[in-house]
Amino acid sequence: MFGMNQSTERDTYVARCLRVAAAVRSAGVTLKKHDKPPLVEVSRDAKSVSFPIVTDDRLWRETTVEEAFYSVLVDARGWAGVDLSDTIVVDMPDDVEKSEVSLIKHDQATERERMTSLTDLLGGEQILSSLYATADLT
Repeated sequence: MFGMNQSTERDTYVARCLRVAAAVRSAGVTLKKHDKPPLVEVSRDAKSVSFPIVTDDRLWRETTVEEAFYSVLVDARGWAGVDLSDTIVVDMPDDVEKSEVSLIKHDQATERERMTSLTDLLGGEQILSSLYATADLT
């Protein structure tokens, strides 16, 4: 019984990844997976944006480009909700060093730049929102 549930969850996940990839491809976008370093390149016309993926080599080989792009959307949605205002930084636990806060802010700025590029590449915020809905990330 446990294996069946696990298989169903995997099937649902893969189907979602395929739906999202089909939606982005129908907008004229190409998805490409690169191995060294692991990243997903999203391109359309002469524009492209790359999203690095943190993973090990074995898992990356087993990951489809559709799954990798879905993870890009999940990460992007997560970063969009991050608020690193000064109030939040002040309220961080003492064991979080200020250098870590700077790194987090840098990562956030980098992710927002990538998402701005992706949004432009897709043709606007409405299409990105549609992809979030297709990915069940709304």
